[in-house]
Amino acid sequence: MDKKQEAFLLELLNDFKVEALEHHQAIVNGLIELEKNPPSDNYKQLVETTFREVHSLKGAARAVNQIEIGRFCQSIEGVFHSLKQESGQLAPEHFDALYLSADLLGAMLKEIDLQNKSVSASALAQCMKRLDTMMLGKSLVPSMEIPKPPPFIPGQLSREALESQQPVHAEQTELQAGAPDPVTGQKIGASGKDSTKDTVRITTAKLQTLLREAEEFISVKTSLGYYIREIENKQNKDFYPLIREMDQFNHSLSRIVDDLLIDIKKTLLNPFSTLLDVVPRIVRDLGKEYKKEINLSIRGGDIEIDRRILEELKDPLIHLIRNCIDHGLETPQVRKNSGKDPNGLLDISVKHDSGSMVVITVRDDGAGIDREKLLHTAIRNGLVSQEASGRMSDNEVLGLIFRSGVSTSPFITDISGRGLGMAIVADKISDLGGDVTVSSTPGKGTSFVITLPVTISNFRGILVQIEDQSFIVPTISVERAIRISKKEIRTVESRNIILLQGESVPLVRLGDVLAIPSRSQRTKEDKPFPVLILNHAKKRVAFMVDQVNGEQEGMVKDMGPQLIHIRNITGVTILGGGQVIPILNIPELIESSAGLSYSEEASLATEEPEIDSEQQKYILIAEDSITLRSLLRNILESSGYRVRTAVDGLEAFQFLQNETFDLVVSDVEMPRLNGFDLTLRIRGDKILAETPVILVTALDSPVDRQRGMECGANAYIVKGSFEQSNLLETIQRLI
Repeated sequence: MDKKQEAFLLELLNDFKVEALEHHQAIVNGLIELEKNPPSDNYKQLVETTFREVHSLKGAARAVNQIEIGRFCQSIEGVFHSLKQESGQLAPEHFDALYLSADLLGAMLKEIDLQNKSVSASALAQCMKRLDTMMLGKSLVPSMEIPKPPPFIPGQLSREALESQQPVHAEQTELQAGAPDPVTGQKIGASGKDSTKDTVRITTAKLQTLLREAEEFISVKTSLGYYIREIENKQNKDFYPLIREMDQFNHSLSRIVDDLLIDIKKTLLNPFSTLLDVVPRIVRDLGKEYKKEINLSIRGGDIEIDRRILEELKDPLIHLIRNCIDHGLETPQVRKNSGKDPNGLLDISVKHDSGSMVVITVRDDGAGIDREKLLHTAIRNGLVSQEASGRMSDNEVLGLIFRSGVSTSPFITDISGRGLGMAIVADKISDLGGDVTVSSTPGKGTSFVITLPVTISNFRGILVQIEDQSFIVPTISVERAIRISKKEIRTVESRNIILLQGESVPLVRLGDVLAIPSRSQRTKEDKPFPVLILNHAKKRVAFMVDQVNGEQEGMVKDMGPQLIHIRNITGVTILGGGQVIPILNIPELIESSAGLSYSEEASLATEEPEIDSEQQKYILIAEDSITLRSLLRNILESSGYRVRTAVDGLEAFQFLQNETFDLVVSDVEMPRLNGFDLTLRIRGDKILAETPVILVTALDSPVDRQRGMECGANAYIVKGSFEQSNLLETIQRLI
């Protein structure tokens, strides 16, 4: 085969990947619509449309020599052909088999370029056998142990292609008036006609490169403005005509650069439907997992936003959805008992807030957030003092849900209940230049509101000075800049605060947080000094600085892997005169400020306290595997805990009878006495009943997790997804 033919076949395969994404999503959408109860009026039309999507994908796969995908599509196609002929309807077990088939098909499409496939030939054969029995109109063959991949999400294909070092052709952006129809996948233009001829496909990577190159003009614009100001400062009348001409040129250049950036960014806009299309499938799976009936409503899928923001928004949105279903919506029986519709409501809406912002609302009609439980958890974890909690407003209490370590779930698992998820959501939204808020009404539900920019904006920041060093504070985190005098500073709980609109805001010197020694005598003078009020995840802190030197526009440059560990700094930017200025990381800065207080003799010197062995927490490990027993012991002892080990549950219970332990970490499957029974014995003993128990096990089914909860375990961590940090964070929460 000559090189020209190879290049043609490669291009053909790349086109297939893009087409396959559209067909696959349309198939999943068809299944979701068909499963609705009662069936929609256009049931036969949906069967026909989904049948055609499978048929088209089969034909395209065969054209590029993807034989296995073609054969698999033929089995799925047979089900819909049989359904058309018999005019029947699919049963729940049929839908389960078809959804599994869609997951396997998605995995196969995702792994076209990879050598190692996650879908084995035997798993594929078993699934096709089940589909063939459906096609023949018989009852399904018994469900076999077919490894189930995660639901296929568009966009992952490109990352897999990158790992296999193949050209990234799957991430192709269509520059066109409309978006793919959610059912047929056909490109529809503004006029309603097929607009394929009016579009051109170009890799997103090329567009992003073009955008980065265009953004470099920002530094040209900034530098020109800097030099004009320098000339003006010379106050030479001979330069006045030249300065006027340069000002006009600078104004024209700024407009051209700004328009260029806006137009290029528009090419990176994608409709929200590219993200929201996967939500019905996720909600269906979570509803089955948590045994809850859910009515899903989605609006605003046609609103466009920067594709890069959509990619980063995927995980936070899925976490919010899981949170609403897991913690918000009640089970059908509980909802019935409280006079509600047994089916819970999950509503997701997208709308424009202004020309440059988009608002995403995720709302459920569940039980709402238990404020008392939320506040109790925050106090127990040392995030809020008992005294300060009495002064917190309702919004401040709800805002605690975004703090790391806060969770209202009484049962901890390896994936939830540790109070990390919502903090990660808030951080991710903040990194995207947005904000997330929560409101909740007991018994009526909870709403999360995310506000995001339509595009990733050019970086703008406030230039501040501490002693002889300059820093940039991102403008988006600056609530306001003010000047205060010493007499406005008050002391509450040994911390200095200022009052802002009736609320207490902690006051710290920015130099103290950044470990810059103070050499000025400003604090001994009764003159106002500048303060920036920074806000992140509903937490406000006032930072005292020496000077505020105005707002700057520029590009963010990372510091490279060698300096990635530097705390409180997120990158650098270059000013017009060539100075390299660090950009402050606001979430880390606010976290680092905790416990500090502005004072005239501020000092960061601390001494590590000696550990008193009598104050060390004492932990018992019950594990029959010597390897895991040694691993757990090493992890806990390295973290400062005293540890005793037992070879099974019976020996562990004997130790508990004779010694006092602060916590028990136990395996489940052990000889003589397993972890479930050990937990039951602990809970049944009057002296031991309050001892926290963490089950660390390979059993990961929902039934086993439920049994662990019913036995009285405080946490359940699966060994397959075990991480050292999970265990240590869980222990810290419990003791």
